[in-house]
Amino acid sequence: MVFGYVTIALFMLAMSFYLIFRLNHLNKVTDSIMKTDIPSVENGEKLVDSLLEQVRNEKKYLITNDDAFLDLFDKKKREFLDRLKSIEESTKDREKKVFINQIKELHNKYLSMVSKEIVLVGSEEIIPPDSRYEEEMKKTLDQLTESINKLTLALQTGLIKKIGLFQKIGYKSAKVSLIIILFAVLFGIIFAYFFTRSVCSPIKILKDATDRIAEGDLDYRIEVTSNDEIGTLGTAFNQMCNKLKEMDKMKSEFVSNISHNLKTPLTAIREANDLLLEKIAGPITEPQIRLLTIMKEEAHQLTMMINDLLDISRVEAGLMRYNFQYADIHDVIRKSMDEIRFLAENKNIHIQCENEDSIPKILLDRDKIAQVMDNLLSNAIKFTQPGGTITIKATVVESHNVTQFFREQNRLNNVYSFVKVSISDTGIGIPAECHKKIFDKFQQVNNQKGGIKGTGLGLSIAKHMVLDHGGDIWVESNTGEGSTFHFTLPCSYDYVLSI
Repeated sequence: MVFGYVTIALFMLAMSFYLIFRLNHLNKVTDSIMKTDIPSVENGEKLVDSLLEQVRNEKKYLITNDDAFLDLFDKKKREFLDRLKSIEESTKDREKKVFINQIKELHNKYLSMVSKEIVLVGSEEIIPPDSRYEEEMKKTLDQLTESINKLTLALQTGLIKKIGLFQKIGYKSAKVSLIIILFAVLFGIIFAYFFTRSVCSPIKILKDATDRIAEGDLDYRIEVTSNDEIGTLGTAFNQMCNKLKEMDKMKSEFVSNISHNLKTPLTAIREANDLLLEKIAGPITEPQIRLLTIMKEEAHQLTMMINDLLDISRVEAGLMRYNFQYADIHDVIRKSMDEIRFLAENKNIHIQCENEDSIPKILLDRDKIAQVMDNLLSNAIKFTQPGGTITIKATVVESHNVTQFFREQNRLNNVYSFVKVSISDTGIGIPAECHKKIFDKFQQVNNQKGGIKGTGLGLSIAKHMVLDHGGDIWVESNTGEGSTFHFTLPCSYDYVLSI
């Protein structure tokens, strides 16, 4: 592995150094083009404009004898000389130097001829037009213009050559980089093939062993045949399996101890408490009745907590048993409403059921779904203020959302529709960031307004039960706006009773 990674790193390093070298060259060419060639071409193109402006202002001055035109002439002359000087300073090419010298000589000749004209105009003498002088002036301007055009063409040619050089360097750099990358990729593929070949086989053995452990075969072990990292991993895996077996045994013993050492004496305490409240052991006073009533409620809460612990242990161990039968979901809803209506009336909470759709009978475990309903309804009552409302609604929805568990087990196929049960309340609501967390074990939302706290297992147990039915459970809520818990149950499917 080290050899392969070092080789690939050397390929990448070589390509990086080469690209840095080429990019530096490209930067120099670009800098030359932007700072030298382009400004020189622009100055060369504007030399002709500047010369024409000089000629126009010269003629206007000769006609009008207005000093303003003479000033403009001087301004354009300085501009012409400045641009020519800028071009001269930025070029080292001999051919361009020759053109620049020709332009200087012709421009100086033109300026001397203009100076004579200006002197004659200043003397206010009437000079008849001289055709030879005009021809000489015209010839000088034509030669000057031609020299400027040649200089501009030479500057443009130099710019085009540098742009071509820029493209050539770019193409060559891309070609060399591509070759280096192809060699690196080819080596990487070869290296990956042999590396994968040497690693895949033991990893597959480890994966198969993990699947066996996941299926509950805690006695399975893998054979360690090497002393490398894979062998070390295999040894650690076997040690993990031994630890898992010990922990599984400890959990089973814990559940057994909870069942015999807590539930049985707690039942005796509850029975004795009921006998005292019924005054079987003799008369009791009103303060004693209140204390015994509190003891009864607390014992009931403790019993529920123990039952939750037993349920979550069974669910996680895969020991939860289901008795699937076709049933009407409305019957389950009505039974749960009747059992919890007393608690709702004590808090002055109105509980109602909206039966809009005709729901077909579906395959379910009545007791387990009733436990889900009881948990959701008790939570709704717990976190709804007096005077609030709880609404239950059952509908048929079209969905193809089969849970991941059932897809992996191939136990749920051809799902056409689901029954969705929604329980809405007007309570304190649940923050959005807690919508998924509340279905984890021992997770509860902080109830700033007070209320009864539980074990944090009810929603986790409900989620497992709904998932085992092939459905899903989720919540829609915002703080201060109430909550709506939804759960779905398959309405029509091919179901293999293997739970």
